[in-house]
Amino acid sequence: MNSLRSLKAFYNKSYDKRPILTLCVANGILGAVSDTLAQSISLYNKYNKQLEDKYLPDSVRKHESMWTLTKTWDFQRTFRFAAYNFCVAPLGGKWYMFLDKFFPMPVATGVVSKAVQSQITKKANGMAIKRMVTDQALFAPAGLVLFFSVMGIAETGKWEGVKEKFKDAYVPALIANYKVWPAVQFINFKFMPLQYRLPFVSSLGIVWNAYLSWLNNASKQEESVLEVLEKKDTGLEVVQSV
Repeated sequence: MNSLRSLKAFYNKSYDKRPILTLCVANGILGAVSDTLAQSISLYNKYNKQLEDKYLPDSVRKHESMWTLTKTWDFQRTFRFAAYNFCVAPLGGKWYMFLDKFFPMPVATGVVSKAVQSQITKKANGMAIKRMVTDQALFAPAGLVLFFSVMGIAETGKWEGVKEKFKDAYVPALIANYKVWPAVQFINFKFMPLQYRLPFVSSLGIVWNAYLSWLNNASKQEESVLEVLEKKDTGLEVVQSV
């Protein structure tokens, strides 16, 4: 318990001095933890196929039996995921600041009656819902666009890789997002102070980000198989024409 208090005090002190840098470092660390979880699942899945078969969408595992699964840790993948989370933290932090300013929470001053407190609570719930709806309508889909675009370019160096990721993974990820995050974000906007919102989301999002990393890697494996199959088909056509 004392260690948690010390960590909280250290975080608050750091946030007061350097809010954006603090968010970046915290988000980057949590991103690395997320990919660590995702790779651990993939390595475990070598001996237990039920996990991947059950939770990955069909669009990214049509040729799962042909995937080349590494038996060693992919440190570049972990670095990419941590770096991405580090770099997008300012965007997430500014977004929460915008929502905080645009949809301000009512605050009771002094002692108020139960009727007034009830009105304040009702208004606070309404503001939290507005924040959540705005976040899920705008930031959630845009955030996934950014994620798959950056990962596609980082992994393949070309826009074709981005297109394949959108084709295979974007819609399943967006559907999964709407099953999980509206309730989480309502709690986040209603109860969490501004400086804790991004770390709160990132902490609870360790599993979510692990899923994204897992889904992104599955999409990458599927793209690699399709490229090999296309080359084989092209070679076969050349031979037949000769």
